[in-house]
Amino acid sequence: MSSVISLKGVGKRYRISSSRSAWIKDLFRPGKTSTHEFWAVEDVDLEIEAGATLGVLGRNGAGKSTLLKMISGVSRPTAGEVRVDGRLAAIFSTGAGFNPEFTGRDNVMLNGLILGISRDEMLARMDDIEAFADIGEFMDQPIKTYSSGMKSRLGFAVAVNVEADILVLDEALSAGDAAFKKKALQRMYDLRDSGTTVLFVSHSIGMVKRFCTEAILLHKGHLVSSGEPAEVVDRYRELLDNSEDAKKAKAGTQASEQERQLDYAIDHEDEEDTPFRDGANGNGSPGGGSRVRGNRNGNPNGTIRQPSGEAMVLGAELMDWNGGSARAVASGSGITARVHLQYLRDEEESTLNLTLRDGDGLKVFATSTADEGARIGPRSRGERASVDFAFAVPLRPGRYAVDAAVHAPRDGGTCLSRAEAVATLEVVPPEDGRRVRGLVDLPTEVRVLEAAENQPPA
Repeated sequence: MSSVISLKGVGKRYRISSSRSAWIKDLFRPGKTSTHEFWAVEDVDLEIEAGATLGVLGRNGAGKSTLLKMISGVSRPTAGEVRVDGRLAAIFSTGAGFNPEFTGRDNVMLNGLILGISRDEMLARMDDIEAFADIGEFMDQPIKTYSSGMKSRLGFAVAVNVEADILVLDEALSAGDAAFKKKALQRMYDLRDSGTTVLFVSHSIGMVKRFCTEAILLHKGHLVSSGEPAEVVDRYRELLDNSEDAKKAKAGTQASEQERQLDYAIDHEDEEDTPFRDGANGNGSPGGGSRVRGNRNGNPNGTIRQPSGEAMVLGAELMDWNGGSARAVASGSGITARVHLQYLRDEEESTLNLTLRDGDGLKVFATSTADEGARIGPRSRGERASVDFAFAVPLRPGRYAVDAAVHAPRDGGTCLSRAEAVATLEVVPPEDGRRVRGLVDLPTEVRVLEAAENQPPA
């Protein structure tokens, strides 16, 4: 599959000075300068294929927004080459790009025309955009009267309703209220599952781990890590732990209030803003494969193998051990996860993997039909199958998600389909009222030995 976004040696340089007056003085002092060069982004190589969902991580000032602006064409690179194939819609900050003197409706029309959409087509989409933004009579008021949240809502509504091939979001949800964020996330899941390529900056580690198929990490303008979201997040946490502010804090030197708040926000983002989604398809549908290639410290990073799309995880349902539907169970009881599959080509043999993750994305349990000694057997093209996994849940109370993946042993092991959060489960406190003090509530027997019983063998 060819790349829809290609960056080769891309960099963005700025000239900065200590003050505006110093810059003006330089105009009258030929050969002297008080400015110096600053590379916001430097020597970035990146290949992003169609259908990828790429999370961009990094501390403030790492170059995230600069990189997305160059990809979007808002800013030209100082060095290197950027190639983008397809219609791209971008949302930067809280309504950047809107004309403050124009009404919301006028700005919507202008944005559509810039994207190459005809006036008649934009008029046909206006009702959907207006309904999604849900800003009422302000749709016909100048943008300068909008709050930051209203600008964000309108910008997002435009971007997700113009049928773009590529969607670029730079902290687009940061100003929205909780209800709008959930609606926006639902639409982002729909776009991801439809094959839209999505790039977005987020300080929410949970969002990146749950929503993205790939991630990259920028640090001081350099691409330092790219690949699976969980791996990149781990590298990000290492970077935060080793940052100068972290070292100063450990040494007793107080970091700035802003930086300390940022670090806390990164590590403790509100998980309610990134809910599990039932039936989320991790690019397991036909043609949904994607991958991203980048450089680690200037070196090629290889590729990420994605599902082939030769099978589909259609969905899953959770039942208690009496066969009734279950969305919540008591810790220490049991659950049956029934996963439904469909094969899109003949398969002599395949295995179904099941993974249970907690709200932080931590894998707490994993098994497969092969591990349990069960065979799915030969399946014909178009045939459906269902597999039951019954297991106990001695887990601490909280929200959990079930991931499912179908593999075939041919060609050294091929992933046919993968679905993330195909079902969700709420674990509630044990029925006997005891407290679960760890990740799991392991059955334990305690016996106090008398002195005579505790003698070493002769």
